[in-house]
Amino acid sequence: MLASGLLYSHDLLAQLKITAPVSRQIVQRDNNNQATVQIAGSYGQPLDAIEVRVVARAAGQGVTTDWTTLQSNPSNGQFNGTMIVKGGWYTIQVRGRSGGAIVASDELDRFGVGEVFAIMGHSNAQGSGCTIGGTDQCTTIEGATDDRVNVVAVDQNSALFRRYTSTGDTKFLPGLMFSQLTTTSGIAPFAKMPWLWSRMGDKLVGRINVPVLLYNAGFGGSNMQQTYWAAYDIPFSHSFIRYTIRMPYANVRNLMNLYVPTTGLRAILVQHGENDRDNPADSTYKYYRKVIEKTRTEFNKPALAHIIALSSYVGGRFENVRSAQLSVVNSTPQTFLGPDLDTNTDRPDGIHFSQTGQRKAGELWANAITDTYLATINPYLAQPQPLATISCATDNQLNISQPAGYQYLRGTDTTYSTNNTITVGAGTYLARIKDAQNKILFTPAVVVPASVRPAAPTISTANGTTAICQSTGLTLTSSYSGSNNWNTGSTAPSIVATTPGVYTVQAKNAVYGCLSPPASLSIGLADSDLSLSIQPSRKVVALNDTVTYKITVKNNGGCDAGQITYENRLPPNVAVVSVDEGLRVLNGDSSGNKRIYNIIDRIPANQSISAEYVARINAEGTYISAAELITITNPQPKAIPGNGTGNGEADEAQSDLRTMGASDALYRSPNPLQQPLPPVQSNQPAPEANKIDLSLSMSTLNRVVLVGNTTKITLTITNRGALAATNIGIFNLLPEGLQFVESLAMDANGNLVNARIAQIPAGQSVNLVFTARVLSKGVLTNKAQIYEAAQPDSDSTPDNGYTNGEDDEAIIDLRGI
Repeated sequence: MLASGLLYSHDLLAQLKITAPVSRQIVQRDNNNQATVQIAGSYGQPLDAIEVRVVARAAGQGVTTDWTTLQSNPSNGQFNGTMIVKGGWYTIQVRGRSGGAIVASDELDRFGVGEVFAIMGHSNAQGSGCTIGGTDQCTTIEGATDDRVNVVAVDQNSALFRRYTSTGDTKFLPGLMFSQLTTTSGIAPFAKMPWLWSRMGDKLVGRINVPVLLYNAGFGGSNMQQTYWAAYDIPFSHSFIRYTIRMPYANVRNLMNLYVPTTGLRAILVQHGENDRDNPADSTYKYYRKVIEKTRTEFNKPALAHIIALSSYVGGRFENVRSAQLSVVNSTPQTFLGPDLDTNTDRPDGIHFSQTGQRKAGELWANAITDTYLATINPYLAQPQPLATISCATDNQLNISQPAGYQYLRGTDTTYSTNNTITVGAGTYLARIKDAQNKILFTPAVVVPASVRPAAPTISTANGTTAICQSTGLTLTSSYSGSNNWNTGSTAPSIVATTPGVYTVQAKNAVYGCLSPPASLSIGLADSDLSLSIQPSRKVVALNDTVTYKITVKNNGGCDAGQITYENRLPPNVAVVSVDEGLRVLNGDSSGNKRIYNIIDRIPANQSISAEYVARINAEGTYISAAELITITNPQPKAIPGNGTGNGEADEAQSDLRTMGASDALYRSPNPLQQPLPPVQSNQPAPEANKIDLSLSMSTLNRVVLVGNTTKITLTITNRGALAATNIGIFNLLPEGLQFVESLAMDANGNLVNARIAQIPAGQSVNLVFTARVLSKGVLTNKAQIYEAAQPDSDSTPDNGYTNGEDDEAIIDLRGI
């Protein structure tokens, strides 16, 4: 699971946000009094460049820089870069440029380049009370007065801290949440109070003039022997130190894994000894040496410095402890002598410092961290934090993916997972990621703005038309002023459509690339109004003489016409002599007739294009030559191209000529493309949604019947309407000479045969059959009508007679013989 969660949601619409470093973060300087500082963040509008500077918060507390480019052309909503910053206490300012103008800015109120120390020790390092006569004589002194003394505060009364003390897991410790060391703040990972360290911080900062960040791994009641056992996983028993979670060394491990990769570290300050007084000097020496070796090998920091206090006082000095501490300093590389705390006897219970003792101890520590140490000890610097990657998700959300190969923890969860991606909406998200060695990195937070997916745009055209009129095309314009994704590949707000088709566009978020739902518009070609003519140069031609035919296509409309093809099928006995450029002579049909064929790419509005060919007439007679447009790119409402030359349409033409010699022979152009006339269209109205449409037809088994014999008459009632028809009544009026005999569905009352139908669903029919006997000779006219229905009929009126020409009545004639 991603070590990411909604940490805060203010300023969601900020266009530029610094997310690394965070407020009051201090990074370790190098021995040249500077650090390479990673500055990263989020932005929500297109930017050409991110610029940065640091401004000293007070005169003499740093070196203010000029504006410099942190990153050019940032992408995907995140910026990231580094700058060299001198030791000091700063405000970081960033600004974004677009088109040469400053369009967004942000600043981080406090940030420092200075010194970072970790503290290892027992209760006089962690902080402790000492109750004498019912009164605590060792209450903590006040917090730091200098704003530049900072910690990651920890609340030992919180539920998360209680879970930490039972598990030793860093996921229950605060992340990068720095604050000034105050009277009420603890010091992560384990100290409850400022204790002597606020005084040390004030004095040290006042001397070296750079900020200081402190971590405190002190564990009251522990000694160096237990720290050694825990470091090397040697089981031991204790009334309150939990070996099972590798305390007290777990505190050192956790601060080294959790915080130091982000801030760096100068040295570990070791304040042990009082609780080692019962161990011989050689054993204590071993424990110190082995713990120092462990911190260097486990965290791959072979030169990690340790500054070791001389500290053994419990009602007096213990030389076995002091000699061990001195031996470690004298024999171990990168190990330095710290303060002699045994000179500080302000200890009401003989061990722990009073407030006066705390102030003295703090000053001793500040003085012991000499300028020479700070120039000699090579620190471990902050390492760059990796960036998340961002991609578009569905709806108005983004996918935030952390680097592969880690474990990931959601901001409010307490279980690591291998899923490195979350899909989120507006908010600010921070990841805590852990590698195989349990080292924790904090990727710069990602700010997701309220809107990452634009709304669907609309497409407009000139004058609102959706047809291409001129060959220059039709301009289509998206309503989205930013970057667009057209299906043509263009990203401009407008494109020119020169061919018909469906054009789609999606608005594209300029920062994240998220696309809106598509908008589409179908573009066609404007109607054309083309006409064709064919004209011979002479109407009378001598045998074997030539004649010039001129074929003209005219565009009578106001819009350009696209590609056109036409054919002139030559009559028999006509031979082509020559053709204009562009005309082609094609092989003809099985009789050998040839075709004049032409392709015209475009005819501008209100213009015409002509071409000529010369033909020889080889037989006496009359010649009718026909031509037609075969294909037309634009719609031609007044004609159908390629449907023959006998329809009288504007896209076809013919001309005639005759020879001088008399002959009745007639030679015509073949017309193989002639199409039959279209079928007769029904005059029935379209069904109405809220009506029925009943129709009645009648048939008989025999139209001629012997007198005395019977025939069957069938009435078919069909509902062509959109609704089901109900409660339908039918009358059949028998003529004189025709008598009702029987029916399964109808009854008779005299010469009136009737029936009722409960329902006819839409689109279905019902047949009614009855038997009738012919009683007399002659023509017998049988009539029927629908006289009733529960719903209105769309095109007829029930019970209005038998001869009104409506479709709800029917008549048939029979003849008796």
